[in-house]
Amino acid sequence: MELKKYRALFNEIVDGFSAYYVGEEKRYIKHQSNSDLVDFDQVYQMHFDRAKSRGLPSEQEILEELEKEGVWNKSDQAKIDAQLFYVKSLHKNKKNIYLSSAIKTINNQIKEAELKLKKLTEQKSSLISNSCDSYALNRANDFYMFNSFYKTKDLDEPLYTQEEFENTNTREVTNLVRTYNSFHEKFSEKNIQNLAVQDFYKIYYSFSESTMDFFGVPVVKLNNFQLNLLIYTRIFKNIFETNDDLPDKIKKDPEALLDYANSSKAREEVKSKMSNSSAGSTIVGATKEDLEDLGMDLSSGKSLESEARKKGGELSMKDLMDLNGV
Repeated sequence: MELKKYRALFNEIVDGFSAYYVGEEKRYIKHQSNSDLVDFDQVYQMHFDRAKSRGLPSEQEILEELEKEGVWNKSDQAKIDAQLFYVKSLHKNKKNIYLSSAIKTINNQIKEAELKLKKLTEQKSSLISNSCDSYALNRANDFYMFNSFYKTKDLDEPLYTQEEFENTNTREVTNLVRTYNSFHEKFSEKNIQNLAVQDFYKIYYSFSESTMDFFGVPVVKLNNFQLNLLIYTRIFKNIFETNDDLPDKIKKDPEALLDYANSSKAREEVKSKMSNSSAGSTIVGATKEDLEDLGMDLSSGKSLESEARKKGGELSMKDLMDLNGV
């Protein structure tokens, strides 16, 4: 089932559109490109200026008023800034971690930290929802969505005229939004990453250095999903070509592959130390899985746990090498 899912995803990315049904009628959603984002920015600015001229306050003006009322202050913004810095620091520090178990731990910390950051930013957003910034963003999003729907796969006849869209009833707009959100979830970054590591897809790796060979058009003509796929194709192609010792268990896991590649420098440094170290160096907290990922041969039959107990609870690098005949 997964294979069919990713084959279909690839096919839609190549086509540049996705089909869906309204009853028995087939309709199409265009995959947007950078030029569409330019239109988005222009529409946003138009609605922002219009709302501002009609007296709707900006985000900054609302926050200043809320600060006078004691509802919002600089310390609240400082919490968001500090949490954002913490998230960035976790991502940066992860590159210096080489143990699989430690990477799993920091990944969990990152998810928790990002969730906390999301809650903080959502609290702020709820306070400024009636700003001209929010109004302009909502109208620009409506414009972006409206210009994604077409009657034919040639994408030459919009599903609605501007007037028809503005007069569309609430129920129909809700269905459009639901369809559009479901469409975007299918092309999430995670799904595109998963597509790029599928076995059937790897035959395209050798063509990824040229957009003309890959999609038949120059890079400036690619839509956003095509760009994302091309980028991750090159990334994973490089990871597979430059890492001969990739553990089999991570070859279909994009997140684990990226973590493995990002920590390669730190991993090579510790492996070098393991080859040249005296008995004084230790790998604190290393599990059997960690050592296998570092290329240690643990087939001697000796229990790491029992050997560690003999050494007072911790094995040095020399102990590990002796166990493995290094």
